[in-house]
Amino acid sequence: MSIAKNIFIALTGILYLTLFLQTNAYSNNNVIGKWTMGAYATPSVFKVKPISMKLCESFDVTTGLCNGSNDVEFSPNVATDNGRCDLAGVAPGAVACSATGASNIPKNVTFNFMRVVISRTMWLTGTVTPLDANGGTIDWGSGGDYDGNLESCVTSSELTNTNGNSAPVGVAVSSGSQTPTEQAIYFLNGPGNDTFQGNANADSWSESRGNSLEDPAATPDFNAACGSNDFSSFANLYWADVTPLDNAGYTKTTSSFCGNYSYYNDYSSTWLNFDTGVEEVRQQIWQGGLEASDEGLVMIYKLSEPFTRTLDRTPTLRMAFDVTNSIRAQFSQYVADEDPAPGTEFCTLDVGRPSVSISVTD
Repeated sequence: MSIAKNIFIALTGILYLTLFLQTNAYSNNNVIGKWTMGAYATPSVFKVKPISMKLCESFDVTTGLCNGSNDVEFSPNVATDNGRCDLAGVAPGAVACSATGASNIPKNVTFNFMRVVISRTMWLTGTVTPLDANGGTIDWGSGGDYDGNLESCVTSSELTNTNGNSAPVGVAVSSGSQTPTEQAIYFLNGPGNDTFQGNANADSWSESRGNSLEDPAATPDFNAACGSNDFSSFANLYWADVTPLDNAGYTKTTSSFCGNYSYYNDYSSTWLNFDTGVEEVRQQIWQGGLEASDEGLVMIYKLSEPFTRTLDRTPTLRMAFDVTNSIRAQFSQYVADEDPAPGTEFCTLDVGRPSVSISVTD
């Protein structure tokens, strides 16, 4: 008899990637700007590069390291395309990647978690239009229907962000269409659960700080910083460059300076959807932050049911993916107060929430 234990997870865990505009007295230009909530589309190419996986009895919530006595390491088994798996290249629910190591799972030991490390670069091809999930016009973050001039945000192989400090942008198309090409999207530096742990533990992370819209983990206080020069809430955040704004002469916010714009990333609140304002239950219960030197994203998932090997034959580990709506864009429009011209319109891109099923079969 074959018994499958499944883990249903959100692969990337990017939760809160937001563009925040403020008028700043330190700058010569006061800036009026708008940005949309996230718009989503399904990419035709979605490549990831797995680095390692570990089946764990338990883990340390302060470090994200497995700390059981019988934890089992798996090695990715991807022989083509430089070790990359195209998640969009298989039907939803089909096997896209495989790994070896299941023969090392000991019998009569209960495992509760899977620790996954994947490259912080993902490769996507797709086109995002400013529409919501129901096909209606997406809203500006400040309210009201999007009324900008852009018709789509398109991936391009000519666009790169490889230093962890520059927000990935797409090709902003104002009329007609453009064929998307494969774009490497490099995940930005940002804090994770190794920085913001709240009162977390392995069994009730859903009750920890950061797991509600009322108490997100990484919350910059712009009023205190820009009004009273109290930058304490900025301390653990990473502030990214937005190239179109930089080229237009705007300045970014940093850990000790209030600029014309702010763009920051948070990997610690992996269960919230700030685009919809809805709290979503996810199996992903821990994600590490990213520093400039980090090569991979570290994520820990809780198995939907504990797995215990009971048979002599080697268990089988499979991973299956669904990349529906797993490319995300925000459309932005900025205008200088003293300039009546239309100003700057552009779009940023990031990875949405592909669903993943990891199964261990005895």
